[in-house]
Amino acid sequence: MNSFNYQSAIEKMVEIRTAENYVRDYFWNNKIFSFLHLSIGQEASAVGVSMALNNTDIMLGNHRSHGHYLAKGGNLSKMIYEILGDTRGCCRGYGGSMHMLDREVGFNGSSPILGSIAPIGVGQAFAQKLNNPSSATIVFVGDGASEEGQFLESINLAVNKKCNILFVIEDNKYSVNSNHLDRKSQFFSHREMFSGMGAIYNRVNGQNVRVVYEATSEAIKEVRKGRPSVLHLDVRRYHAHSGPLLETKDQEYRDCDDTILDRVKNDCIKIAKEEVVNNSIMSLSEIERIIKKKEISVNNHIKKITLDINVKNCD
Repeated sequence: MNSFNYQSAIEKMVEIRTAENYVRDYFWNNKIFSFLHLSIGQEASAVGVSMALNNTDIMLGNHRSHGHYLAKGGNLSKMIYEILGDTRGCCRGYGGSMHMLDREVGFNGSSPILGSIAPIGVGQAFAQKLNNPSSATIVFVGDGASEEGQFLESINLAVNKKCNILFVIEDNKYSVNSNHLDRKSQFFSHREMFSGMGAIYNRVNGQNVRVVYEATSEAIKEVRKGRPSVLHLDVRRYHAHSGPLLETKDQEYRDCDDTILDRVKNDCIKIAKEEVVNNSIMSLSEIERIIKKKEISVNNHIKKITLDINVKNCD
């Protein structure tokens, strides 16, 4: 397991955000002709979880997995090529934004079919139990997918077979446009449901990368013993379900409990910066220099890729 380091965590979150900001702008310019799901604002969940894993651990994602892929160490160049439909992409350009894959670092794929990655993950975990019993399998789903029957059945089967698997729920309170208050009864309890099937359940602030890392580290200890676990992360992101829509507090979407001001206040990079400064790990100017350097590096790297694609298309 990797140890936690604020600078590494912030650099990785900045890498993910910078890459997705670039992709978002490309989408706005009508240069990406497919669905696009961004994780801008909730990068701490992917980074915090990944930092608590070993190289042999396997991770799987969903339709919103640019961040999961990069946090696990996925190749940035291949991700950009894939999103832009180039044959040099991680899925040879056939999958696009919702299909990430880099087996060299243990990111074994993402699926856009709602909730489908859960049973696939259990199958992977069962195979790992036979082939590499000390490794863990981590599956990311959204809160909407966590209500799917196949997700619940996957937890039940994982517990029954004592698989080394961690299910991570990234909960932004919305399933597309549907608020969680409109989807669940007043008596609904995640803890009772998952614990009732024998899984270990924990819910923490998904916007604090250190908290996510610590919660994952504790969960992984039990997972490696064959105790499936569910880590429930409360997250905030800037954009809507699909496409780079930046809402204002006057719009109907998320108007009840997640305004733009709330998302800015709970920005995961902002929270990490404040902890670094408040704990005297680095000064504000030092951490801001590191962030700026990373942003420039990632932007320049992606610009070279997009220029290469444009030149190739012209040829």
